[in-house]
Amino acid sequence: MLTIQSYLTAMLIYWVAAMIGVVLMRRLWFATPLNSLGGVTLGLIAGVLLAPAFPGPEVQSMAPALIVVVFNTLFGEGFESAFSGALWLLGGALSGAVAGFFWARRQARRTSL
Repeated sequence: MLTIQSYLTAMLIYWVAAMIGVVLMRRLWFATPLNSLGGVTLGLIAGVLLAPAFPGPEVQSMAPALIVVVFNTLFGEGFESAFSGALWLLGGALSGAVAGFFWARRQARRTSL
């Protein structure tokens, strides 16, 4: 059985890898001045990748919400067991999209000055 420290280390490694992926997507897929739609899309992707799924005290593992939702839906007891993770995933996606929209608008204002 893994310790809390090893779980947190694994989550930190996952988040660093996800952030590197988001930075690479930004540089390779989107135009140099990021427009609002590109900001929303990039924020949505980042929100989905980085959303945590806070497990209950009886759960023996920690994982990102995307992994919890996929595995509980496909291999667990169905969508009912993945519902709380899906809510965290939806919240992360929406907050990422909003943050990406405002980030793109801020960058557009800065480049137009």
